[in-house]
Amino acid sequence: MMNSKKSYHIFRAFSFLVFCAVMLLMASCRKDEFMPVPEGQIVPPEEAIVNLTEALNATPYSLFKAAWTRSTMDARLKTYGERTKFTLLVPTDAALVAEGMTLEVINNTPAEALDELLMYHTIASPVNPRDLAERLDNTMEQSILGNPALRVRPISPFNSGGSDPYFYRQYLKVQQGHLYINGKDAGNIQPIAATNGILWPIQRLLHKPTKTMLEALKEDGRFGIYLGVMEKSAQQWLKATGLTRLWTTDLIAGTRPAPQVNLTFSSILAPTDAAFHAAGFASADAVIAMNNQRPLPYRDGSVAVGLLASDDMLTLHRWSDLIYPTNAQRVVGRKNSTTFYSNDLNNDLLANYILRDGANNATLPIQLMPLEFGKTTNGAITIKSKGSTHAPAVVVDGDINTIMGPIHAVDHLIPIADFKF
Repeated sequence: MMNSKKSYHIFRAFSFLVFCAVMLLMASCRKDEFMPVPEGQIVPPEEAIVNLTEALNATPYSLFKAAWTRSTMDARLKTYGERTKFTLLVPTDAALVAEGMTLEVINNTPAEALDELLMYHTIASPVNPRDLAERLDNTMEQSILGNPALRVRPISPFNSGGSDPYFYRQYLKVQQGHLYINGKDAGNIQPIAATNGILWPIQRLLHKPTKTMLEALKEDGRFGIYLGVMEKSAQQWLKATGLTRLWTTDLIAGTRPAPQVNLTFSSILAPTDAAFHAAGFASADAVIAMNNQRPLPYRDGSVAVGLLASDDMLTLHRWSDLIYPTNAQRVVGRKNSTTFYSNDLNNDLLANYILRDGANNATLPIQLMPLEFGKTTNGAITIKSKGSTHAPAVVVDGDINTIMGPIHAVDHLIPIADFKF
């Protein structure tokens, strides 16, 4: 059977060919003491003479070694077979101490808890630093830590009707010699090749996400108006059209039992309460009042016609989840991944990104990215609708990781280009 990583890259290649074909048809455009990472110039694995455990023992990372020794990781890796290669993301002693992981703490931590921590730092494939440096987008890798209660859409295009088990993901990229993990700088320490994979020292401890998007938004405290608008506008939609619109879709883990898909990966450009205040809205009720002052959607047979004003104002915060092209039969194109970390938010990668492709033999309308990205003078990411004269939103807190992908807090609303406040 083809492994998931190979299938994933085949799928990416296939998607790229579809993208190019469609674009041609449209006649338009085209994701300290150690040496810095030399963008792939490491000892080739075939020339390595020690395995990962031996390589780890030869490093100065005594705290990670202590955790490894107390764990059952050697036995766990053996269960994958001799041919499987791994990537160990190894926090330095300084990174562990900064998080309170002293030797005393490690020695008093149960082996099961250490296993979970170390499995989250272990990827079930040998990443190639050169590949990470050459790609525009992050490379998604899966750790060997899973969650048996969750199922996700399959990576392989040959299993489109099924589901995959959930494994906690790490999104990796090398930029200017630094390794970035889930959008955040993890340092520039030289990776080490081993006979069964790669050992990559990192300068921060990775934290396994534990919350869904909705849980993270609620518990953060900065997004109360946004949550209120989504909930109240769903009620307003039901009253106006008689049709149900679930506002929590793709924000929560579903209740469907395995093996059905019950979790979706994505990202959100979440407007803070301050973003609503800047637009003149003191509360969620003020947004609903605006909706009532403008044309409301209505029901025509079994479908709704029109949108709420707040839909036009907020849909781009979730990658145009409410506004997309359809064909005459109201069929939409297949939705592509919108799991973007902060180092994905740039025009080089996303200017012509296809949010919905032309599936069904390319007969469905495609949807290109409606947003443009920039940076402030101090390097903060800016986002606005293409062609908009509204002030761009600034990412004030990016890469808030969840089990479903990242949340990026923004300080202004991002309405469609011709929206009038």
